[in-house]
Amino acid sequence: MRRMQYAAAAAAAWALLATPSHAQRRPAARPPAAAAATTPGVIRVGQTVTGTLTARDPRTTEKGRFRVYRFDGRKGQRLIATLRSTDFDAFLTVARSVSGITDAIATDDDRGGGEKNTDARVRFTVPDDGTYLLVAQSLSEEGVGAYTVSLAAAPAAVTAAPRPITVGQTVSGRLDETDAVLEEDDTFYDTWLFTGRKGQRVQIEMKADSLDAFLSVGRMEGTEFNSVKTDDDGGEGTNSRMTLVLPDDGQYVIRANEVGTKTGAYTLSLTERQPGPATATPHPIEPNQEVTGTLDDEDPSGEDGSFYDYWTYQGRAGEHLRITMTSEAFDAFVSIGTVDGNSYNELAANDDDPANGTNSLLEFTLPNDGVYVIRAKALSGESTGGYKLKVEKL
Repeated sequence: MRRMQYAAAAAAAWALLATPSHAQRRPAARPPAAAAATTPGVIRVGQTVTGTLTARDPRTTEKGRFRVYRFDGRKGQRLIATLRSTDFDAFLTVARSVSGITDAIATDDDRGGGEKNTDARVRFTVPDDGTYLLVAQSLSEEGVGAYTVSLAAAPAAVTAAPRPITVGQTVSGRLDETDAVLEEDDTFYDTWLFTGRKGQRVQIEMKADSLDAFLSVGRMEGTEFNSVKTDDDGGEGTNSRMTLVLPDDGQYVIRANEVGTKTGAYTLSLTERQPGPATATPHPIEPNQEVTGTLDDEDPSGEDGSFYDYWTYQGRAGEHLRITMTSEAFDAFVSIGTVDGNSYNELAANDDDPANGTNSLLEFTLPNDGVYVIRAKALSGESTGGYKLKVEKL
């Protein structure tokens, strides 16, 4: 009896956030159907429950209509809750009531995938023994229809020994429910090890048809993984690709990961790349001329690891220039300066054109007659892709 009272109180606390679908003019009035919808159903670990959201169910002010289910959890229990529907965009909340206040432990919108990629899924660890709530909800105010909500024990993470990969090798892997899980975002990952030498330039690429690939490379310090570099979509589509100059001799760790919680097969390639040139070969650009260029891993890279091109402009003292750099592939960064041997002396730079987002616009008055160098690069990292550059005399 005490447990039922606790669950009912928890559901009532959640219902305080709800707006009944048939609210009356008198605040005290509440339709029996709406009130009944806030009485929690029961779901157990290992069970799937079917239900239907209707226009008579209550809704929250921020989202759509909902139904509440209660379950008992044990401290440390790892669970997965999933809400699926082909009729509405699912939104799932795991909550508990503390001192009459209902707090959300975890929420999700679209991590459950599904036929329309709008199902919700939450993987969570039960913080304490007690009664908890699953709130099955529509993301939009208008959403109604049939659904299933399930609660299952999360498969035990099987952290297999890291697998070796050598430079020049392509290996196959698969992210599964039994892989290790990153605590910060509940995503699965595999670990691969390779040995490298200081100054060695390597390219790491992760390809997958069904995954949004995410790569992280770093080193272990005791039991802690310290990431040196990460990449999400550096390859084609949602594949990951990064080029890295190794800072030291020794063993490096590659984490093959996914942006969401999907599982599936992938390939991982590790290749050696020849060092890029020490400096860029300059190309001339004339007043009011628009040129096109491409940044790739054959270009030289600066101290921040970003690739760059040089364009030379023959100018006169007092000329006021407007330099624009646009790219759909990366966040553009343009600067103007002079070159002394392999040293670039920056005079002025710009990251974002206020009117054009991540494109760059730089205005500068030349202090002297002479040859000036315009450096076209990405803001940071090793972004690659095409760009356009234009110099105008104002």
